[in-house]
Amino acid sequence: MNFPAFDQMPASPPTPFEGVAVPLYERVRLAIQERLVHRAWSSSEPIPTEQALSLEYGVSVGTIRKAVERLVKDGLLVKVQGKGTYIKRPDFQNSLLRFFRYRDTAGNQVVPTGLVKKLSVVQPIADINQRLGLGADEALIHLERVRLVEERIVLSESIWLSKSRFGKLVDVPLGHFGNLLYPFYDEVCDQFVFSATETLTFTTSHVDAYLNTHAGDLLVKIERTAHDIKGKPIEYRVSYGHAQNFRYEIRIQ
Repeated sequence: MNFPAFDQMPASPPTPFEGVAVPLYERVRLAIQERLVHRAWSSSEPIPTEQALSLEYGVSVGTIRKAVERLVKDGLLVKVQGKGTYIKRPDFQNSLLRFFRYRDTAGNQVVPTGLVKKLSVVQPIADINQRLGLGADEALIHLERVRLVEERIVLSESIWLSKSRFGKLVDVPLGHFGNLLYPFYDEVCDQFVFSATETLTFTTSHVDAYLNTHAGDLLVKIERTAHDIKGKPIEYRVSYGHAQNFRYEIRIQ
């Protein structure tokens, strides 16, 4: 995808504020943001340097720097000292630690490891398809996944994905799935998870074979919808865990 220098671009980019002049750095920010949305750069590699972007867009390094700083502030990019500027990958690995606390036999706090137990292609499910913004007739991929601490299952997860987006997962042996699914999605299916929303409730009606629970057992239920950089939902997940491991922690200042 080729992008012209700004002296070759229309003087007035689209704006919701008619008659309002848009600063040059803001026009650059919008142009770079558009490239981020269209995955012009890999999330595993730094984006081009400020000097390279300056030459590409025909603007000063200072203008590029100001645009990049705005994108960092907006949470789209992150600067890594000595390495460059990267598309920001949220840290979902530790998100469950807000709700659960697990310790190993030595008493050290640990993050459970993930293991995919089953993958299947399933027919559309009205509620799931609606959550993922899919058509009523679009097939789904369903993953059954557990989280373990020292080979003990502590969390059980059901994950639904669009088959059209994640079809390549069907050919991946279960043992090859990574411990962290979001980088794996990006690597295999070119689907980058940028943000997510979570809802926590308690339930006594869920029966889970992996957790060896029965009707009446109190479980914590966490529903998560993950979105790509455009804000479109691409994964819906439900995680269950024993209530005795639940602990909500937040710092208020």
